Amino acid sequence: MTLMKICLQQMLENKRGMDNNPCYNSSRKNTSDSVTELWIENRFIGKIIGKGGVNIRALERETGASVQVTNQLNGNKTLISVIGSTKASNKAIKILVAKTKHSPAPLVPELPPAPVPVIIEPLKKSPPKKDYFDSDECLREEEVYWSQFPEIKKNFYEEHPQVSALTEKSVAQIRFMKSNIVVDRIMGKNDVVKPIAKPLLTFEQAFYNCPEILVKLNKAKFHEPTPIQCQAWPILLSGEDMIGIAQTGSGKTLAFLLPAFIHIEGQMTPNEERRGPAVLIVAPTREMVIQINKEVNKYQYSAITSCCVYGGVDRKKQVAALQENVDIVIATPGKMNDLMNSGDLFIENITYVVLDEADRMLDMGFEAQIRRVLYGIRPTRQTVMMSATWPSGVRRLAASYTKDPVQVYVGSRDLTATHSVKQTCVVCKESEKENLLFDLLDKLSINDKVIVFCGTKGKAVYISVECVMRRLPSASIYGGMEQEDREQAINDITDGTASILIATDVVSSLDIGDVTHVINYDFPKYMDEYVHRIGRTGRAGKTGECESISFFTKDDWANASKLIEILEEASQEVSKNLCELAELYDKLYRKKNEDEVLPKRKPLTFAEFWS
Repeated sequence: MTLMKICLQQMLENKRGMDNNPCYNSSRKNTSDSVTELWIENRFIGKIIGKGGVNIRALERETGASVQVTNQLNGNKTLISVIGSTKASNKAIKILVAKTKHSPAPLVPELPPAPVPVIIEPLKKSPPKKDYFDSDECLREEEVYWSQFPEIKKNFYEEHPQVSALTEKSVAQIRFMKSNIVVDRIMGKNDVVKPIAKPLLTFEQAFYNCPEILVKLNKAKFHEPTPIQCQAWPILLSGEDMIGIAQTGSGKTLAFLLPAFIHIEGQMTPNEERRGPAVLIVAPTREMVIQINKEVNKYQYSAITSCCVYGGVDRKKQVAALQENVDIVIATPGKMNDLMNSGDLFIENITYVVLDEADRMLDMGFEAQIRRVLYGIRPTRQTVMMSATWPSGVRRLAASYTKDPVQVYVGSRDLTATHSVKQTCVVCKESEKENLLFDLLDKLSINDKVIVFCGTKGKAVYISVECVMRRLPSASIYGGMEQEDREQAINDITDGTASILIATDVVSSLDIGDVTHVINYDFPKYMDEYVHRIGRTGRAGKTGECESISFFTKDDWANASKLIEILEEASQEVSKNLCELAELYDKLYRKKNEDEVLPKRKPLTFAEFWS
């Protein structure tokens, strides 16, 4: 059980008033029990709880006190509440302090039993001002702790003479020509603004000192860096934190992967002396993790090793792979958190962190797991965040875990879709979608490759069965499938065995080559997801017959106005029916909520408007 699951279980049982959980006893044995609160650094929480709560149960048995690990966080600390008699609480506190290697915390004073029941105040929402665990001394101890590790070397960039010769005007022209690249330091807290590295035009300008990488790029038959690569490489090779905002299929994986290779090779501690990986890459889904690992193997550099960890497969094999002391670990947030808490993933020597598809991970609810792991990684690391969109959650995460990052926007900071894909919106009834779908599939040519996105697992299964019955070469992938079946589906659509992939949003961030059509059988609830879905075609700027077709019903009308904005921004045709639906929604919604601020809730249906 991961630390996050334990915390969630604690919250649930606290609400129900249960007291049978060994890790979280929400009731007191008697009214004279005292409550003592401690703020403990997150890197010690796993040690306190133990695997499956074994340590905390032993602590409670030994001391007679109830020890609660709450879900309250403050920076890199978690609130722990100790409940019990004065003697039991003091004993538990001493053990907790010993586990955290801190000097003793204030103990509960020895007082005579109270003649009347003592009223216990609720847990504080913020730590006490004079709490030891929030003191400058604690911060100094943390600095001393990290000073034991070798210094991180980050800057490996030697600017090519051709790049050095570029004038400010030339730099501005290159950025404009490369899909209007915008660079900024809007999160900088210092008055002194550091210059941002100039963009590159060729692979040689980036890696002229790394001929092995140039050979790999030439074999891949790439002609020139993509927009995100030409600006990201000099920034990352210079050792700076970076936030990359670019459309899906824009070459973001190589943008952070090749500098990671050079970063690993340049560290002072050799692999055999380093415990744990040097690079951690976090991605939202198993398929993305596998895909990134394939890229690592494809561009193998200087005997660098990697492994991927995710759920649904043999845990022992993944732990054994981690014990090989690999250089790069690519993981999904949940499994990464699980392995870290169990002590199988040692993260203290990680010096380069990548959060790929950060917006997708936050949409999928992984923010807590990401934060837990980043707390345990040294603060002087180099951090890279890649995202297709720039929502508030990504901004919040970036503000917390990056230091003066360079933000690289390719195209626009606003929500936009790839311009290399023709976008078509078909306004129809729910009952019409099935016939429309199979009419489209029947008209596809032999060279076409299609992804059909469904909103639910049940719908994906139904459409998959219909494809089989109609003898259409198809594969399917959705949540709950065995990992072997998921991998087989990806292989079938990749090698051409199947030309139609029926899927849910588990593949909305996956790179599948030569996809010509994306069909949104069910329109996504959030427009960010729409951008991710249609980005599965038109990859790396490919144009031609690439097209996305979206079935849009009255139940989707809350997204009509935003869809029109995206279509217009990409110079796409907007149907009259879609405009009418957007106007109707706006009219009825405002009529129903005349002088009220629009609530942030699930969009109302037609029936709800007239009820």
